Parts: sequence; C-alpha cells; structure tokens
Amino acid sequence: MDTPPPIPSPVLPSSSPLSAPKSGAGKWVLVGCGGCLTLVVLGMLGFAGLFWTVTTAIKSADVYQEAFERAQQSPQVQEALGTPITTGWMFEGSINYVNGAGTAHFTVPLNGPKGEASLVAEADKKAGEAWHYSVLEVRVPGRAAIDLNGAIAPP
Repeated sequence: MDTPPPIPSPVLPSSSPLSAPKSGAGKWVLVGCGGCLTLVVLGMLGFAGLFWTVTTAIKSADVYQEAFERAQQSPQVQEALGTPITTGWMFEGSINYVNGAGTAHFTVPLNGPKGEASLVAEADKKAGEAWHYSVLEVRVPGRAAIDLNGAIAPP
C-alpha cells in the first residue's frame, strides 16, 4: 500500500504585516505630471524668450530711439514726468522697415518720478530719407498732449 504524500504544513502568519505588491503606476503618474510640467515651463520660457527678442528688436529701431530721445529731451515732458524718464515693457503697434523705407505706428508707456504717460508715434520713411512724423506726442493723463513734432530737428 502506498502511503499518500505528506501534506505540507500551513504557513503561519508572522507578526509583521504583509505588504501589498507595489505597482509602477505611482511612478508613471509622477513622470506624467513632471512631463506636463516640463512642457508648461518650456512653453513659458519660449514665450519669454520671444517677447524679449521682439522687445529688444523694437527698442533698437531708429524710429523708436529717435521718438524716445525727443520725449526725454522735451522740457514739457520733463516737467510733467520728472527725470529720469524711462519706458515701460508693453509696446503697442508696429514698425515695418523694408529696403530703407518703412512705416511706424506705436504707443509706448513712459515713466518718471512724477507720473506716467504714453509716447504716441506715427511715422513714414522713404528710402534714403529721415523719418517723417505725422504724430509724435506724449499723452499725460489729465493734461493736453505734448507735441514733440519739430521739438528737435531730425538728424
């Protein structure tokens, strides 16, 4: 007669609790959130870089520099805003320049110790000539606009 195989003894639980098997889902959630966050941060950095590049290009344009210089040197603007006069970051408008000719229509915020204002310029340029301003003025809230057209002879 064959004897049956021995029955294994049951494993008794130990005093330490059994831990559930860990899945990799938690790690993938962190990687997924980190990936989205990385894309958001890269998008913001890209936008900031583009904004800085465009702002630098605009501020280096001769029509912008000439208009700002006229505003800085105007005794009426100095009296209204104080000195030093600086520009803000927000630029509204456009400057188009092709083959020595162009158009410019823009508004730039001006700041000084006494207050704020807006520099408004509309100008055209023919190749080989200086910018001709149809509008070049500083608008101070609560006051009449300060006309800078002809305040300083163009170079």
